[in-house]
Amino acid sequence: MAQELTATFSGPLDSFSINLALNNATRSDIRAFGISSRTAKFPIIWDSFGTASGPATVTSLNGVDTEVLMARLSNFGPGETLTFTGIDPDFTGDSSSGVRVLDMQGAHAIAIFSDGTTGFGVFDVDDNGTLTAVMTK
Repeated sequence: MAQELTATFSGPLDSFSINLALNNATRSDIRAFGISSRTAKFPIIWDSFGTASGPATVTSLNGVDTEVLMARLSNFGPGETLTFTGIDPDFTGDSSSGVRVLDMQGAHAIAIFSDGTTGFGVFDVDDNGTLTAVMTK
């Protein structure tokens, strides 16, 4: 069985409500999660990354108001889920238009595992009709 961190933007693809769930299906702690919208369908600035909830703690969040965001984490162990709700992305150069879930298609994601290895993924529409990136250890 593959060891994966799965990142899923929940909600319908046409939703303006942006929430992200990280599911740790590895045997390792996750030390950091990052997302770059430079390659998204439309480049996006992360105006706010919302509120985190779950067993993990966000120890630092770098990249707010940029296209690349990195969340450093502690206590994000195997089998756990961390959610970010109320994320506020804006289109690069146009903060007046609303961003939908589907607009983030093509964004890249990175996970840094406790042993120093990394996993990379790209957000795409999965078979369930949700926007998901899978980072394999």
